[in-house]
Amino acid sequence: PLPFGHVEDIPFETWRERIREVRPDIIYGMLNAEIIGWVYEVVKAVPEIPFAWHLKEGPHMAVRMGLWEKLVWLYDHAAVRIFLNEVVRDWFMQFLPEEDTPTIILDGDLPKQDYFKDCFSEKLSASDGDVHTVIAGRMIGIGTQGLRVLAENNVHVHLYTENFHIARAKLLNHYKEKFPSHFHLHPHVSPADWTREFSKYDAGWMHNVTSSNGGNLLVATWDDLNLPARMSTYMAAGLPVIHSDNSGNIVAMEKIIDERGIGISYKGMADLVEKLRDRGAMKKIAENVMRHRLEFSFDYHVPEIITTFKKVIN
Repeated sequence: PLPFGHVEDIPFETWRERIREVRPDIIYGMLNAEIIGWVYEVVKAVPEIPFAWHLKEGPHMAVRMGLWEKLVWLYDHAAVRIFLNEVVRDWFMQFLPEEDTPTIILDGDLPKQDYFKDCFSEKLSASDGDVHTVIAGRMIGIGTQGLRVLAENNVHVHLYTENFHIARAKLLNHYKEKFPSHFHLHPHVSPADWTREFSKYDAGWMHNVTSSNGGNLLVATWDDLNLPARMSTYMAAGLPVIHSDNSGNIVAMEKIIDERGIGISYKGMADLVEKLRDRGAMKKIAENVMRHRLEFSFDYHVPEIITTFKKVIN
């Protein structure tokens, strides 16, 4: 089910007939690799209708699934090309013909602006003087040694998820036993409570990944191209984000964060501890987050989407 109304689900058996009855102005194909073959079949069947093609996750998966040829065909023939971010666009343009096709840069996982609320909570750090950080989703790239350094410096890690708890129960219980006062497990939080719950913390962890592309876009991995969905969750809560320093490499997530000044780039946990305790710098980063936070909502991009769609429809 979708979180909004006025949507008609078309049965698979009658989609050709229903499309011809509706005579849509545009077809918007999205979002992940599993749908490539299906969108390809639809738009080939109705070539008279312009279509927008929007892929998120991801081109490397499409290669593994044997869908690369159809993926390139969709971007080559689309009336509107929609890319996850600028780095993903540049990556694809290594393989696509140069054309004046209208292009939109748009993350595929942006939440409604309704969830960017003003119900901010008091920081936990204001009462105990420690630093409290949060992970919304999977815990990626942080291990025992990193947690030890953080705990020794009174930096807490609060992990919010449920399926990850189940999948990694043994490991997470180990962390709880090793760092009982500094590693905390919490249940899932719905979008309606993102601002209130996560604004209690000082910063949020992105995927802690290490890039090795050396500035060569041709060998970039999905971790280099991806923009994790938790970014919007942290923006809704007004949180600075934490990401590892991959200077000298092309990493879309870090490009977006650094251009806006909304995060902490660190080399090693000791460096991170020092930056988290720099209250003046953290205050400036938090101000930048508040300045840019709505850019990470879907509503912010709707005018550009509508304008572009109307242009190609006309």
